[in-house]
Amino acid sequence: MKKVIALLLAVVLVLGLAACTSGMETKTSASTSAAASSTPAAASTSTAASTSSAASSSAAASGSAAAGKNYTIAMLPKFKGENYFDGCYTGAQKAADELGVTLVYDGPNQSEATNAKQVEILEGFIAAGVDCIIVSPCDAEGIVPTLQKAMAAGIKIITFDADTDKDAREFYVNPATADDIAKGLVEASVKSLKEKGTDGQPCRVGLISGSGLDTNQNEWILAIEKYMAANYSWMTVKCDDSGYLGGDIWTPGSDETAAQNAANEAVALSGNATDGSQLNVIIGTSSMSTPALAAAWNAVAGKKPDVVLTGLATPMGLIDYIQDPDNPLKYGVLWDVNNLGYLAVESAVSLLNGTIDETDGATFASKLGDKTFRVNPDDGGLELLLGDALVFGPDDVGNYNY
Repeated sequence: MKKVIALLLAVVLVLGLAACTSGMETKTSASTSAAASSTPAAASTSTAASTSSAASSSAAASGSAAAGKNYTIAMLPKFKGENYFDGCYTGAQKAADELGVTLVYDGPNQSEATNAKQVEILEGFIAAGVDCIIVSPCDAEGIVPTLQKAMAAGIKIITFDADTDKDAREFYVNPATADDIAKGLVEASVKSLKEKGTDGQPCRVGLISGSGLDTNQNEWILAIEKYMAANYSWMTVKCDDSGYLGGDIWTPGSDETAAQNAANEAVALSGNATDGSQLNVIIGTSSMSTPALAAAWNAVAGKKPDVVLTGLATPMGLIDYIQDPDNPLKYGVLWDVNNLGYLAVESAVSLLNGTIDETDGATFASKLGDKTFRVNPDDGGLELLLGDALVFGPDDVGNYNY
């Protein structure tokens, strides 16, 4: 009789938990396919019930969540509803499903991608008492006080895609080093110039950046200028003393209309003149500005300018332009955004378990392959490196699903 009563109580408890809801939407998935049905267009959470054998293999491979632990990990992109961060979310959700943790994903809309909006969402995460927050800051400095507030409340902080002050997070999941990204972007530009037969000639380079407050994009631009000076001194960028503002560097922020306007302006100044009167190469440093450049060129009425276009964006965001034989955007640069999201969540779980070695040169045994921690030589902050930059073009742009 006692066994029967206990069984009935267990059934009632399970049914009660299944019916329970909180302020944040939570979806409990018994299979990966059910979790995959959630979309990144809105804030959502899901918990995957993985099998005991999968959980044990995950823990053995990467020090991830032990059986019975159900952490709540919040992920805050710069904005949502765009293919780059949607791709990061897909990878993050895959890791959450495999590791049996709850992932809460929310961020501003593209038109509201400001520090104030991110802080508002962060305050909600703090009030909810999540275990870890993974964030891509819109404003590297402005977000610091709120992140430190979260840390004081016992919440672990990791940055991904873009970094903040090293004292406001545990470590930064870096998609690629600034030097690797600079090399990829410059070499992609030079490859296109060689195909035109104009490499080695004086070349004025323009850049469409982010808001001017994005630490990662500013570092990339400085690295681009450094790489050009060391390898292709005939390529130059006009800028102010900061190196990442002014001159031929546009900073439209995350608003699509502003990014398109900046691209239109840059393309209108482009051409094949080698006397410095026209832009010969234009590089986009965000997943919005790069396709905007290709669209701006397409929209030119009459004779179109002879210019090289390239930049950072997802392959699927550029495939139509790259495969267009007339459009001058022939190569794009990025990294595996699915893996970036996956590594961010996977390392967060290990951080919460206390099984990660946060030291310079340490190896993190990710299911994606061994990843390395390093101390950033510029600010002394700890970074977990995803890998090398990816350069894609007409021959392989169709090989990617993001």
